[in-house]
Amino acid sequence: MNIVRRLVRLAQTGWRTSLRLRMMLVSLLLTTIAVGLIGGVLSYIIQSNLFESRRSEVVAEAAAVTGNVQSVFDGAVDTDGNIDIERANSAAQTTVRSTTNSPGLVGFAILRESGQSTGNVLASTSSIGFPIEVVSQALRDAVQSDRKSIHYQSIALPSGDPGIAASANVDVPTAGRYDLVLVYDLSDVQGNLQFVQSALLLGGVFFVLVTGWIVWTVTTRAIRPIVTTAVTAERFAAGNLDERIEVEGEDITATLATSFNRMAEAISGQITRLATLSTLQQQFVSDVSHELRTPLTSIKLAGNMIFNRRDQFDADTARAAEILHQQLEKFEVTLAELLELSRFDAGAAELEMALVAPASLAASSIEDVAALAKDRGSVVRLHAPGGHSEVELDPRRIRRILQNFLANAIDHGEGNPIDVWVDSSSSAVGIAVRDHGVGMTDEQVARVFDRFWRADPARERRTGGTGLGLAIAQGDATLHGGTIDVWAEPGAGACFRLTIPRAGVRDAVSPVGLPPSEEALDA
Repeated sequence: MNIVRRLVRLAQTGWRTSLRLRMMLVSLLLTTIAVGLIGGVLSYIIQSNLFESRRSEVVAEAAAVTGNVQSVFDGAVDTDGNIDIERANSAAQTTVRSTTNSPGLVGFAILRESGQSTGNVLASTSSIGFPIEVVSQALRDAVQSDRKSIHYQSIALPSGDPGIAASANVDVPTAGRYDLVLVYDLSDVQGNLQFVQSALLLGGVFFVLVTGWIVWTVTTRAIRPIVTTAVTAERFAAGNLDERIEVEGEDITATLATSFNRMAEAISGQITRLATLSTLQQQFVSDVSHELRTPLTSIKLAGNMIFNRRDQFDADTARAAEILHQQLEKFEVTLAELLELSRFDAGAAELEMALVAPASLAASSIEDVAALAKDRGSVVRLHAPGGHSEVELDPRRIRRILQNFLANAIDHGEGNPIDVWVDSSSSAVGIAVRDHGVGMTDEQVARVFDRFWRADPARERRTGGTGLGLAIAQGDATLHGGTIDVWAEPGAGACFRLTIPRAGVRDAVSPVGLPPSEEALDA
């Protein structure tokens, strides 16, 4: 069964992926149907013609034999109106044998019709080996109802071969009416028909195979430029921007190659321009961020001095000092996040791996936000059925991801409990943070990782709110080869799940559901 399944899967894969195979199989199917229909029609026509030819020959011979036999019986009457029945019968049989010359004659019979009362009686007679059982009553009834015509019927001989029986009425003077029956074997006709059918079958099979070969060859040559274009496009998509197709001729394939080359030139130029622009933009952000750190440090020192002496100022100046201090703190956080994003964009971010238990990281992250959660009225609950064994990862980046999840949950949790799940399997580690607050719409979920985007800019935040946190978290997850998935419903809360595959595992499935089942909550 496994071999059969593999063959079926292989056939399905070949059907989906091979244009040549589909073209050839469809052509073979259509050609087979066409050849089958044509062969069937030809076979039927030939069969009908062969049968009609032999039937006409048999009927004509039966008519001639009947006329000769009738003449023999009529000539056997003497001048006194008497007839020697036995001699007439013998003469009639001799006449039948000498008159019939068509191939396949099995025998003949002279059968008395029932229900007659005559002066003389000619006993029914037949040739040696005559198959009397093939003469049906229907044929004899037809002869009795129409005594002037030759009647025939297709029959099956005792040997199983096809045959035909021809019969006509003969009047024997003083002895009444008799049926003259001639039976012919049509096995030679059947043999000819089978030969023709075999020739048609072999010819049809040969024609179908030749057609399949022609279609395969023509399709191979026809799709070769398409295959070349597809391979070149794959290489181009892989980053080989110098890949081009060699143009040959002036037909449609040459037009395709020329169009592809033009498109590749345009895309290559655009990619180069965008890459240059991106590099300049990243360099600009990095340079500006670095250059701003020195004046920011000086401004922050001066701001801290003013903030620490705010009690010596009047109310308006003190409030201004507080606002200045808050904005400087926010500006410093934003600058640090921009620097981190510039490292991601430049591909300069690196992991600092260490062995750590994910459950311990989650517990320490919860402790870091415990005061803030208490201030907002939320209780953070940890559920860790797994994740207690040490895993190699970057603790600083994972902690930053968790703190971002927790901060968002506290800000949007409406004071409801916040649940943190940690679990592990042989293929991955999963960490999820679920709040039961305002939630998000599908449109908002689609934008949560956009830079500088916030679901509700008007909401009062206690944890920053630059709109860069989730973008940085996604970069940290990607560095680990992991993913961040989001679930949310308006009024039902949101859940962010981090999945980190173990070393050497691809397409890992998270051991934590999204959202985690409420049945997993601790009592």
